[in-house]
Amino acid sequence: MKIPLSLQRKYVFDRLGKKDPRVIIGSGLGEDAGVVAVGDAYLVSHTDPITEAKSHIGKIAVQVSSNDVAVKGAKPEWSLVTILLPHLEEALLDWITAEIDATSKRLGISIVGGHTEVAFSVNAPIVSISTFGIAKGSLLDVKRIRPGQTIIMINEAGIEGTAVIALDHGDMIPDLADVVERSKRFIDELSIVEDALAASQLGAVSAHDPTEGGVIAGLLEMALSSHTMFNVNVEKIAIRKETKTICQKLGLDPLKLLSSGALLLTAEPDNAGRILDAFRGRARVIGRVEEGEGLLLEGKGYGGLISEIPQDEIERLV
Repeated sequence: MKIPLSLQRKYVFDRLGKKDPRVIIGSGLGEDAGVVAVGDAYLVSHTDPITEAKSHIGKIAVQVSSNDVAVKGAKPEWSLVTILLPHLEEALLDWITAEIDATSKRLGISIVGGHTEVAFSVNAPIVSISTFGIAKGSLLDVKRIRPGQTIIMINEAGIEGTAVIALDHGDMIPDLADVVERSKRFIDELSIVEDALAASQLGAVSAHDPTEGGVIAGLLEMALSSHTMFNVNVEKIAIRKETKTICQKLGLDPLKLLSSGALLLTAEPDNAGRILDAFRGRARVIGRVEEGEGLLLEGKGYGGLISEIPQDEIERLV
């Protein structure tokens, strides 16, 4: 569950320890990763715990933490892993670490340290991963968003949430067994590392990995962080048929559902075409950046200004 923005501003964003001029991008709304200047390069880092899922938490944790480094234009290279178990169970530890190892190898990430323990204060396994990468040249940065830029989305909304529902809550929809089985495989499609790095080379200005609160939360975070208005047509946002079917059955909004696997971008209009051509079939223009501040949604079932970050729909199932 997201902590309300008002409380984050009051108790988090102004309590960041020593001020260091080498910190290029620090903690803030819509900032997926911190960036520190190191010589002629940038060290990009991000940390993230997995708390909304029960199944495949090792696989999810690696993909989500690496995504947030890549959306700054840095290739994820190294990780620190923390594993907290509610009780000592060898098979559980084996399963989690095997997934972390295999997924890290697939993404080219080395695990350089971490911490494991049995913590009786938790009632379910928790995996938290900090991932690091090096960037050179210009960074993808939400602070560079300006009115007139094009808003692009790669892949579909709700991929992660659909997989988590299928894996952890599939018994709630027994009449959709075939859909549930197909949706379970989405868990291997959460990485946007290659897409983010490619978009950076194609002239994207900013990128964001929508997670909790889905695409709507991700778009609003970008808008508020850059003090701009995002005008978005929700009918342009792609949603897989499995996601639509499951959400309709459970009464959930797919645009407010965990959305790792999707990538939100802004780009100058001249570069937007290059990005669309490179990701043909997977990228769509969904809106434009305007003067103002907030998220203006247009299209069937929506309308009006959104100014509060929504809670994730998956929390309604817990």
